[in-house]
Amino acid sequence: MDREPSLFVLLKQSFWGLFGAIWLVAGVGFIVIGSVQALRDRNLLAFPLIGVIIAAVGAVLLRRGLLQVRREQRLRRVGVPAEATITAVEETNFRYNRVRQWIVRYRYVDRTGQMHEGKSGYLNPEEAEIWEVGQTARVLFDPERPSESMWFGDTQKQLDEV
Repeated sequence: MDREPSLFVLLKQSFWGLFGAIWLVAGVGFIVIGSVQALRDRNLLAFPLIGVIIAAVGAVLLRRGLLQVRREQRLRRVGVPAEATITAVEETNFRYNRVRQWIVRYRYVDRTGQMHEGKSGYLNPEEAEIWEVGQTARVLFDPERPSESMWFGDTQKQLDEV
């Protein structure tokens, strides 16, 4: 099993990374086009300023997405596999392409016997419906910071659904 997809693949799968990149590009576009227009007419100075704001928001969101992706890459590389018990499967208020997203909350024990809690990223309803409270699933946790974990899922029931 390939444990480490490329940074580009992970960034495409990261909502915040993708959303931030789109806003950053749109903001730069506003800056460029707005600056040309503002040179012709001083009354249009608002457009490059709006572009700066949009680009700044995009940069912050892109940074958030990149940090998340880098964390996942690190966990895929050095993470310790653990069996987690699902404690909740919850519908969120977040929608992606007009589809309400879900999360799975879980609990796992590290190598020292300490209990930790975590949650999956956003899951679409089809991904979430195969999980039930009390069921076990795979996670990876950071051996240096055991409270940091990454949802992996990957049970036989999930594989049977494919």
